[in-house]
Amino acid sequence: MPSRLKPPPPERASGNWSDGETSTLIDTWGPLHLRRRPGCLLLKDWRAAASAVNAHRFALGRRLNRSRAQCKTRIRTLKRRYKEEAPKQPPSGWRYLHRLHAFLASPDGPPPGFPAKQEEGAAGGGSGFAGSSAVPRRPRNAAAAGAGFCPAALVSINKLAEVYERVELARIDAEKHKTEVEAQQAMWEWDAVKLEQ
Repeated sequence: MPSRLKPPPPERASGNWSDGETSTLIDTWGPLHLRRRPGCLLLKDWRAAASAVNAHRFALGRRLNRSRAQCKTRIRTLKRRYKEEAPKQPPSGWRYLHRLHAFLASPDGPPPGFPAKQEEGAAGGGSGFAGSSAVPRRPRNAAAAGAGFCPAALVSINKLAEVYERVELARIDAEKHKTEVEAQQAMWEWDAVKLEQ
């Protein structure tokens, strides 16, 4: 009896995560995390996160994909680093601190190390993140402002636009063909009426 061999697993991307991959992962994971809080993300959520990262990689011409497990591990690593960096005073310069704060900060107040919101006119009305516990917000037109721009979303939008364009062209061609057939049919009916007379 021949033994059944499992196909080899698909090759996965390895190595360090780029800033773009990490940013795409945070942008995708963050809102899903907030929606599921305090629960865990579902399998479909991790699939969505991995798909967004892989769309970003594809846009850069990279063939191999990141797996769901790699995305989970990367988020775990980022959370651990966030817990180390958050309490530092003055606030750490770690590039992902502010973005992760938007998703990991306690809803009841700032995490340890982040000062509470200052009173009006106190301490010179400090500016920036250190002077406020408010969650940083993206500008309304994030793409134009260059902040929080998600290349994976742009790739998805472009693909959707291409599909829509193909469907519309096919619909227009079908209507044109239908009109031609109806015109031909009308000509035959007209010819048939003439022959009967």
